[in-house]
Amino acid sequence: MAAVFYAERWAEAFIASCSDDDDAAFESLKAMIRGIGRMEGRHIAGTVDAKRVEIMVRTVMKKAVRSTSGITGAEIACRTLSLLVRRGLFRYRHALIEAIGIALDRKKRILSVTLETAAPLSTALMKDLEQSIKEQTNAGEVRLTERIAPDILGGYKLRIGTRVIDASVRSLLQNMAKEIMR
Repeated sequence: MAAVFYAERWAEAFIASCSDDDDAAFESLKAMIRGIGRMEGRHIAGTVDAKRVEIMVRTVMKKAVRSTSGITGAEIACRTLSLLVRRGLFRYRHALIEAIGIALDRKKRILSVTLETAAPLSTALMKDLEQSIKEQTNAGEVRLTERIAPDILGGYKLRIGTRVIDASVRSLLQNMAKEIMR
């Protein structure tokens, strides 16, 4: 029977086990995964020997501990990776990293927003937009990423999570064309 991996559940369990040191543990986990990728046996399948990976993780952990606030986070990261290996879920480590990042952002009320425009906006306008989004969403922090997309012709597309606000000229023209065709 194939193993099922629920990244969100693993992420919540990881964060819950970290208490107040979740950032350090997350950084340790990312460092360990990067380090394992650089070591021999680069492509580790789900059937790999758990003990061997645990030794590799602990080797990487010694380096990761130096860059964190303490061993607690690094130890949790090591145990998480070892558990992934034992359960045959190591191949999902990148999905876990992404899920932990999203869960930490949610915990800290950080909202990631992507703004697509046809031309770059001024710094002042970007700051105003960021502040407006922060006030309207009650977010603790807004991470606003600007993406230049000349194909939208003008206006903007705002992506907040799974929600998209499309006020682009291209979209308006497409809607007008649909109305005319009716």
